[in-house]
Amino acid sequence: MAFPPASHSWLPWWASVGTRPVRPFWPRTRWRLANPPAHPPTLYLTFDDGPTAVATNPILDLLDRYDARATFFVIGHHVEAFPGRMRRIVAAGHAVGNHTFTHVDAWRTASSTLIGEIERTAQAIEAHTGCAAPLVRPPYGHLTPALCRWAKREDAHVVMWDVMPADFQRGASPTSVARFTAAHARPGSIVVLHDNPMTEPVTLGALDAILRWGHARGWRFAALPPSFE
Repeated sequence: MAFPPASHSWLPWWASVGTRPVRPFWPRTRWRLANPPAHPPTLYLTFDDGPTAVATNPILDLLDRYDARATFFVIGHHVEAFPGRMRRIVAAGHAVGNHTFTHVDAWRTASSTLIGEIERTAQAIEAHTGCAAPLVRPPYGHLTPALCRWAKREDAHVVMWDVMPADFQRGASPTSVARFTAAHARPGSIVVLHDNPMTEPVTLGALDAILRWGHARGWRFAALPPSFE
C-alpha cells in the first residue's frame, strides 16, 4: 500500500486507499465495480447532496458536453424542492440513488429513524421521476450493521466509493481534486463528488478536468447499474 507524500492531505488518501483492507467486511456494500479486460476502462462518477438550485444544472451541462453518465445520490427534501432538476437528471440518462431525507448521520441517529429517512426519500424519488432507487449511500459514508441488514432485506445496495478526492475539504482546489482522482482512479472505480453550492466552485472545475483527462485516454463515464448481482 503506497502512502501519500507528506504534503498531501490525509483525508482523501485515507478515504480512498486506507479503507481498502476493511471493505470486504461490510456486506451488501459496493466500492468499485468489475471492469472486464475487453471493455474500455470505466469510471463511475457520483454526486452527493443534490439536487440544488445552484450546482445541479451546471454539472449536468458538463456531463452532457462529454456524453458522460453519472449517478446522483439525492437528499429527499431537495427532491421535493427541485423536482424539475430531478426529472432532468433522469431524462439525461443518469442514475439516481438515495442519500436520506435530511442528510442524517447514521452514527448519531436511531436505526429506525435512518431507515425511515431512506424510505421517505425513495417515495419522493418515485413520486417525482417514476423511478425506483435501490442504491443508497449514507451521509458521510457512515456505515452501520443495521443499514447493511436493511439493504439485504430490501434487495438494495449500499454504495460507497473507491476514490474520494474531498472536493468539500477546506483548501481543496479544482486542480488538487482532479489530480487526486487521476492518480487514484482504477478501471471500475466509483468516485464521489458533490452537487452542493458550497463545493460548486471546486467541483465544477475539477469535473471538467476529470472529464477531459478521461476522454483523452479513452475512458468511459457510466451510471451505476441498479443491481450488482
